[in-house]
Amino acid sequence: MNISHVDRGQAFRYMRLPSEPDARFLEMAGICEKQLLSMISPKYVYRVFPIIRTEDGISGGGLLLRGNDIASHLKECSQVIFLCATLSAGADRAIRQSSASDILGGMMTDAMANAVIEQVCDNAEQEIFANLPNHYFTWRFSAGYGDFPLDTQADFLKVLNAEKRLGVTLSESHLLIPTKTVTAVIGVSETPVPKGKKGCAICNLSEKCPYRAKGVHCHD
Repeated sequence: MNISHVDRGQAFRYMRLPSEPDARFLEMAGICEKQLLSMISPKYVYRVFPIIRTEDGISGGGLLLRGNDIASHLKECSQVIFLCATLSAGADRAIRQSSASDILGGMMTDAMANAVIEQVCDNAEQEIFANLPNHYFTWRFSAGYGDFPLDTQADFLKVLNAEKRLGVTLSESHLLIPTKTVTAVIGVSETPVPKGKKGCAICNLSEKCPYRAKGVHCHD
């Protein structure tokens, strides 16, 4: 897929700018944006499965989704979508190159990459929603939120064949490689889905989160 621009408003929010960016800052933003977009290969894959409920919990695609929070998230749903999106290793290279010459440039490129991966996920959702008309959807819920274990990532990637299709793998600590990669679970229902807790309210990383330390959030 092609991303023609970075959502700078989102990227600048990640950087927590104290005021309106000046001309020099905007010039640097233009340079970082151009470099980042030239080096990334945004892509995603998703699959839709019926939800199976047993005494052990809920599952989709043969993958048991452990934890009370993911069970609550999918409570009203009959199907589940597994999504993986990535900017490819090019995003990591762009960040390293920018950081090597300018600390601020590295921070800006990193923030822009975070904004772009959200844009990729949003584009994926648009496709999903168009392919499933007359349905209702939950927001994206990722492993590591609440009590949904981070080690679910390994089986999640296998179900999507993400290593072969996207080049996505895991570190020994279950972190996604390339780093600008997102996995998420989306519930599908035939009736409106009640809104539940979201973001920092249920995130296991909230106490150590670099965004919260800056007074911002990684999601709206």
